[in-house]
Amino acid sequence: MTRIMAVTNQKGGVGKTTTAITIAHGLSQHGKNVLLVDFDPQGQCATALGVNPEPCVFNLLITNQSPSQWVRESGRPNLRLIPSDRTTATAQAVINAEGRSFSAILESVKPLLQEYDFLIFDTAPSAGGLQERAIWASDLVLIPTATEFLSSNGLTQVMSTLTQLRETRNWKGKLLGVLPTFHDEQTRESRASLEELQKTFGKALLAPIHRATVLRECAAEGVTVFEKDANCRASKEYKKIVRILLKRA
Repeated sequence: MTRIMAVTNQKGGVGKTTTAITIAHGLSQHGKNVLLVDFDPQGQCATALGVNPEPCVFNLLITNQSPSQWVRESGRPNLRLIPSDRTTATAQAVINAEGRSFSAILESVKPLLQEYDFLIFDTAPSAGGLQERAIWASDLVLIPTATEFLSSNGLTQVMSTLTQLRETRNWKGKLLGVLPTFHDEQTRESRASLEELQKTFGKALLAPIHRATVLRECAAEGVTVFEKDANCRASKEYKKIVRILLKRA
């Protein structure tokens, strides 16, 4: 059975794309067939994997052609990608203008489900139609949030979105967890933010991903942290998240 997971937040700069590509690669290293779908118009999933951004998500959502032709190789075993670019914002505008069904994303990827064990959705850091549809199509949701005061609003907004989708759209998915990112134990604000998250989310709060230079270097070099340094702390922390996902899925 294919599992679909959305990696989402309504604030940018929280490590969302890094988390999506790292988990996707981690799953593929466990022998799972994984498709990473980039619903963010910035198209950073492709760049971070050393692949060219393309209007593939636009074509996936707007054209009636076979979705398999928009799938691209990532250069890594078991991991493929449907890349994005600025035209994804146009696709969102078209979907909204035409009043497309809330199941539009799920319907678009449905022909691909038999080919993959996991679909990982990277969503744009804002509400506007695609984010909500991507969440609705997902069995699981992972919410990265930076351990800083300014990230709390984006987390509150996305939690509200999940509640609304359950109440108004009969969403049946589950929260995999809230993932603290950019954690710095030496910074008072970071420690206080993590403590507040622990009070609020309890067992739903996952172990944090610490701030690490290696993660910034990976994005610039088009590699994942598992390729850059499989034994560094960031790699070990993300491997724990992958194991949790495998267990719960």
